[in-house]
Amino acid sequence: MKRRTLLKTAALGGTVLAGSTFLATSPKARRLVGIGDPGIGFIGAGIRFHSALKAAMDIAPCVAIADVDMLQLGRALQVARDKHRETERPINTTTHEDYRHVLDNKNVSVVFIGSPDHWHAKQAIDAMRAGKDVYCEKPATLTIDEGIQMEKVMQETGRIIQVGTQQRTEFDQQFAKAAAIVRANRLGKISRVTVCVGGGRTSGTLPEAEVPRNLNWDLWQGQAPEQTYRSTDSIADTDGWGAGFPLSRTHRYYRWFYEYSGGKLTDWGAHHLDIALLALDKLSEDIGKVKIDVQSCTHPVSFDDNGMPTKNDCFNTAVSFSVKLTFADGNKIYVRNSARLDLGFTNGIMFEGEKGRMLVNRGKLVGKPVEDLEKRPLPEGWYAEMFGQEAPTSHIEHFFECVHERRTPISDLKSHNLMLNLCHAINIAMRLNRSVTYDPAARNFGDDPQANNLVKREQRSGFEITV
Repeated sequence: MKRRTLLKTAALGGTVLAGSTFLATSPKARRLVGIGDPGIGFIGAGIRFHSALKAAMDIAPCVAIADVDMLQLGRALQVARDKHRETERPINTTTHEDYRHVLDNKNVSVVFIGSPDHWHAKQAIDAMRAGKDVYCEKPATLTIDEGIQMEKVMQETGRIIQVGTQQRTEFDQQFAKAAAIVRANRLGKISRVTVCVGGGRTSGTLPEAEVPRNLNWDLWQGQAPEQTYRSTDSIADTDGWGAGFPLSRTHRYYRWFYEYSGGKLTDWGAHHLDIALLALDKLSEDIGKVKIDVQSCTHPVSFDDNGMPTKNDCFNTAVSFSVKLTFADGNKIYVRNSARLDLGFTNGIMFEGEKGRMLVNRGKLVGKPVEDLEKRPLPEGWYAEMFGQEAPTSHIEHFFECVHERRTPISDLKSHNLMLNLCHAINIAMRLNRSVTYDPAARNFGDDPQANNLVKREQRSGFEITV
């Protein structure tokens, strides 16, 4: 059947799931026929929905959308309707303030989570328990303990879960290629890896403000401690990523509060440290303990003995920092906000070894080992050798393929947590302003009760994660 005829037949069937086929934009995905259109449920309709996640509707229909901001919800619904008109699917998407209504919908089989970071783990766990496969934006967790909970539920339910760490799969595989170059010993013995993730934001005092009528502030806060809503009156950023919002505790600026996220460490750190660990083959539990030394760190607020901010009227995550990770085998990774003055870059990963150095970021992959590839290319199949499967066309398309074939995605939850836990551990060291030793296998800090106290957090009544 022709695609247009097939779509009309599916529409006449009265449901987006009845009798239709898997629709996608790439030839590889089009080969996945006969599995039915997996109905999508979106949880969170903000920046990530519009910049990345809405691409899932090129593959399957949007059945339901949830967001606690009615303005964002309305915009997302219009996007879904436009996409359904374009693909000639029925326009019957439902909208909800409470994400649990999305999970109750039997026509939703896959869930895309693009909510603020402090909601990721609970929503993913609830989705898996509701029988849904999950695409979860990074970082998957707010704490180390949440990763343990998510993995337990994933194993119990057998659901597929992929994390949004696209540097493993996209950007022309240049990050994966950099890791393969290191693994192939093209740099010789690695002496140092520098990961730069950019600096954090400061806000000044955010005044108390009336909660916008379109926002359910109580539901937005979720597990986090209840706070007074705070916001400036004017738009803070008029261009760039997520422009168009005033400085506040919500929307694009929540990342600068430890109550909801982890600043730059769980933002860019969750991308770049991932590639550094992949290159050094350290995405496993048996790498031994990791010593974390805080060489310098600047926060906009002070912290109490429990590592929690002492002020609630301004951003509180680290603004600038330099942290050294020393692994059991002697490898060292330096995580910094910038290396502009000494190494000449502010964002990316630099590998230094006996035979030279190499820099990779989203704009370049440079260094002598890269130049040498023209005469001495990597062995054929290098990507599959590293990940156990061929390079996908796109991150989102790969998720649908893994759902169809019931296989583990390249950006899997377990290895993501192993990396992200180091990001959490760095944040803990910076909040305590001292060295700590993290044990990846035990997922704690040994006999350090103060650091161990930050492995998990007390969750607000009614929003607890129970596993």
